Amino acid sequence: MRVVVDTRSIGKTPPLAIILVILITGLLSAAMLILLLGAFLVALPVIVLFVTAAIVVGLLRIYFQR
Repeated sequence: MRVVVDTRSIGKTPPLAIILVILITGLLSAAMLILLLGAFLVALPVIVLFVTAAIVVGLLRIYFQR
């Protein structure tokens, strides 16, 4: 029985490729963070509006139940 092992040499990754991968990863992470922050900033006034409306409705119910 004969076992044949094929060994192939993989070259060293060039520094420019590593830098590009890090930059692309950072840019994608920054873009996702900006999108999430934008969604939060759009949702924040809506949440404040609902909380304010709930407080006003609660106060009006107390006022008109007298």
